[in-house]
Amino acid sequence: MTSILVKSIQLLLCISILIVIHELGHFTLAQIFKVRVEKFFLFFDPWFSLFKKKIGHTIYGIGWLPLGGYVKISGMMTDKKSVSSKKNWEFSSKSAIKRLLIISGGIIFNILLSIFIFTCLLFKYGETYLPTKNVKYGIEVDSLGEKIGFKNGDKILFVNGKYIPYFNDIPKAILLGNSVTVDRMGKVIKLSLNNNKKRFLFDRKKISFFIKPRVPPIINHVIKNSDADKYGLKNNDEILAINSEFILFSDQLKDLLSKYKNENIVISINRNGKLIQKEIFIDSKGIFGIYLKNFMDLDQIFSFEKMNYSFFESIPHGVMKSLDVLKNQIFFFKNVFHIETKAYKQIGSFFSIAKEFPSKWNWDIFWTLTGTLSIWLAFLNLFPIPSLDGGYILFILIEMITKKKVHEDILERCTIFGFVIISLIMIFIIIWDIFKVFIS
Repeated sequence: MTSILVKSIQLLLCISILIVIHELGHFTLAQIFKVRVEKFFLFFDPWFSLFKKKIGHTIYGIGWLPLGGYVKISGMMTDKKSVSSKKNWEFSSKSAIKRLLIISGGIIFNILLSIFIFTCLLFKYGETYLPTKNVKYGIEVDSLGEKIGFKNGDKILFVNGKYIPYFNDIPKAILLGNSVTVDRMGKVIKLSLNNNKKRFLFDRKKISFFIKPRVPPIINHVIKNSDADKYGLKNNDEILAINSEFILFSDQLKDLLSKYKNENIVISINRNGKLIQKEIFIDSKGIFGIYLKNFMDLDQIFSFEKMNYSFFESIPHGVMKSLDVLKNQIFFFKNVFHIETKAYKQIGSFFSIAKEFPSKWNWDIFWTLTGTLSIWLAFLNLFPIPSLDGGYILFILIEMITKKKVHEDILERCTIFGFVIISLIMIFIIIWDIFKVFIS
């Protein structure tokens, strides 16, 4: 219950930040061009609002329906007044380029927010990379990796015929690529990456690493009061063998534990250079109470590259990070329409977004998700659908090309139609999100 509350609070705070920044973009550009903003609301306020206060010409408030927010700009509709009766502080009295910038303000501010967040994260934490050449034991794969064609111990040589310098970039390159070349026990093999294989990645129930560096089985944490704790296993013990079967890597240990379910085993470990043997019972799930180290915990085995930046050095890297996130989202969006990839299964509403937040508050993850969603919101608002920013942008561009304003009746009908379509899509996505819970 606590984890659900923490996730919900993080989601609400994230969405609130995105909405306020988006609407602040419209508000700021309107103020620059001396256009009045009648309302500035976080969330929608049909019938009533939770809070509102008028300052100057603008009513600021918080609505009760957390599905978005809005600014009401004076004179958004055209042609109902004669030109002579229009006020110079109305939207419709401004030139096309000024109106275009006001409408684009939300998109611009969401892009700037994403860049700012990633810039600050890079300035504070830097970037840690694992060079591909340092993945000395090859890769470990899960069931998804096996379906694509990988095997434990494969060493990835090329993706799409290109060498990928950093292992961190390989999963994304695989999603975008058409082939992978691997070294499998000294034999060079080329694996094709068609849509039928990629659908396994899009069809997964949760996001997980389908490949990761292969590591030796070293204990990272012994669960208190578990069988491992009872029989004296300790953190940093390296597991060498189960019964008489030697083990070099974590994936081999997992396979052996599933083999010896509900049995007593003799486990051989290396503790600071000393060989120790313990007899331990393995339960029906094939576990006995330990967590193993992953490659990020083994900097004594893997040589990482850490890059730290000054704030100004972080800015171009923040821009590139936002662009990379945007490219990934465009790639995903494109694959949604390829039915064979089953990418549509990853579409979700607020429920799916909430699942991505950790059950314990983590500012690093929170801001990373907020930066990602901010650039995603900017991308979605570019769509030329009436009632979205992109729809208004389209009408203004038509006006700039034809030198004639789109009649208000047409604009109003298109806006209503667009709002209905978007509402139906949102309802469908929410229903689909709930349905996924029962079929997962």
